[in-house]
Amino acid sequence: MSSYNDPTAVFVIAVLIAVSAQLASERMRLPPIFLWLLAGMGLGPFGLHLLQTESIEPALHTLVELGLAIILFEGGMNLNLKALKEHRTVVGRLVILGPILTMSVGGIAAHYLTGLSWSLSLLFGAIISIGGPTVITPIIRQVRLDREISHILSSEAMLVDAVGAILAIVMLQLTLLPDANAWTTFQDILIKLGVGAFIGISGGWIIARALHFNISHNLEMRTIFTLACSWGIYLLANSLSEQAGLMAVLMAGTTLQRMKIPDFQRLRHFKGSLSILIISVLFVLLAANLDLSLLSNYLWQGCAIFFLLALIARPLSAWGSGYGSKLTPAQINFLAMMAPRGVVVAAITSLFALVLHEAGYQQTDLLVALVFIIIIISVFVYGFIARPLSQWLKVDGGSDRTILIIGGGQMGAELGRALCSDREVRFLDLNGEVVSHLKHAGFTAVRGNALDPLYLEIVHAEEVSAVLVMTGSSDHNLLIASLAKDQFHVPEVYVALQEDSEDKHQRLIHRLQAKRLFAKPYTATYWQDQAFRKRLVHESQRIEEDSMLNGCRMGDARIPHGIQPLAVHRDGLTLIPDDDLRLQTGDEIAMLLRPERIQEGQTLILPPTTDNSMVNLQKKTSRN
Repeated sequence: MSSYNDPTAVFVIAVLIAVSAQLASERMRLPPIFLWLLAGMGLGPFGLHLLQTESIEPALHTLVELGLAIILFEGGMNLNLKALKEHRTVVGRLVILGPILTMSVGGIAAHYLTGLSWSLSLLFGAIISIGGPTVITPIIRQVRLDREISHILSSEAMLVDAVGAILAIVMLQLTLLPDANAWTTFQDILIKLGVGAFIGISGGWIIARALHFNISHNLEMRTIFTLACSWGIYLLANSLSEQAGLMAVLMAGTTLQRMKIPDFQRLRHFKGSLSILIISVLFVLLAANLDLSLLSNYLWQGCAIFFLLALIARPLSAWGSGYGSKLTPAQINFLAMMAPRGVVVAAITSLFALVLHEAGYQQTDLLVALVFIIIIISVFVYGFIARPLSQWLKVDGGSDRTILIIGGGQMGAELGRALCSDREVRFLDLNGEVVSHLKHAGFTAVRGNALDPLYLEIVHAEEVSAVLVMTGSSDHNLLIASLAKDQFHVPEVYVALQEDSEDKHQRLIHRLQAKRLFAKPYTATYWQDQAFRKRLVHESQRIEEDSMLNGCRMGDARIPHGIQPLAVHRDGLTLIPDDDLRLQTGDEIAMLLRPERIQEGQTLILPPTTDNSMVNLQKKTSRN
């Protein structure tokens, strides 16, 4: 196969490979880093020789630095401060204990197993203490961990990137300047942290003020302005204290998300897309640059180091961090067995390798090989054990009953209140007044169009167990349900359907395995008008042992016009009303209805007629 030596060709091919791998990983439901690694190593100078990375080595150093700055800045913008505050003790311990234990165990193991010098061994340990948000985020999305574990893992990965990077920088300086004393080293750490934090917070505040006063009404220009400023912050911090820029951009991103900025979510979404492109291209280029023969020569030593880290350093860190917290033993054990490394580790290793080569260190290639062996093994091991491990330990969010209600206005709010007794309910609606009232009532509510995936990201649709869609259009409801199912892997979707919509969209409903919400046709305009005019009252109907509704599917029951089921209460649980829900003795159906139905003594929900039962039986027979 012919190779490409032209820098432009190499870069373009790397972009094409990276994007193709990203698309393939989505189809295969795998973390994309798998395919980035395989593609880079397979097509690089030590594989099929398609990518000759030597031609872009002078520019690779700059690309890695700028890419790191963007990755950490975007990480700061995405850091869940609410979750971090909630789990600050556990995350704080992980960020302190993790790097110390990883550096100690990894450094000692590297020295005795490979003969790496003590200085390079400790540097190796410091480098691999850096986390892997680029790996842990896809794992969290695809495995659907419970919220506590996912928030802790993502917060740890973001913070340990900066802490581990600064620790690695300090160890690099100790390696290059072995005569430096402990006090000087400690001062250097404090200076880097202080300079990085000050420049980052100040720079983030300046960016926020500029965006707040609408420096430009064009979203693309606002994004480019933010990108340029993040690189400026990185450069300024580095000029004041070498490598303080990593902490600075992380703090700038964190500061930015705390300020009230117009269109912040769209800004973050656009930058997130840019970050994905940079991460993928960097990983392909760095993987292509690996010497495969050196990797194979030290493979067993690298495997041994990985398992020592996985079985000693990580468990000690997790158990020490979780001690005395509200986490269950199963949650702590899952944390103890999950510590992947990602692109930040690879990028920093590549930067340090250039410095060490220039300083004349002979074992630099061995250091790089060991780091990438750890990355490769951790990606494959953690990527493949995450799902079965989470299911075995029962931390996969299977018991999480969080639901997201989309649309419905006031009726959506009524449905949420009826279902919130034993679960978290979130809302996504275009009605600003309803959203405001829900927020004041303590609910998580976002104003936005659910047909735009951005708003599903904002409300964290990937965390919920079910989505209930009840806009005024059956077509829109099914489109939104498809989006939630296909892109956010929501396990269950319920859709409100108008009369005859079920037959019209039968194939799509079957593909989505969607359930018809309310077990009856839903006329949005009627119910929203009744709710707005405050013409509805709450009522309930209990299923007695001798009731003909006992054992009946809700879809077969006769629910008259003017009655809207909201929830079914059973043995302390609140169930969502749909066609296939079978009523049992003791069930209590909560509903909204017109007050005249009670005043006139009309029956509420009725059992199916004999004719209806025969029709349903004939349908089942014909299907069989």
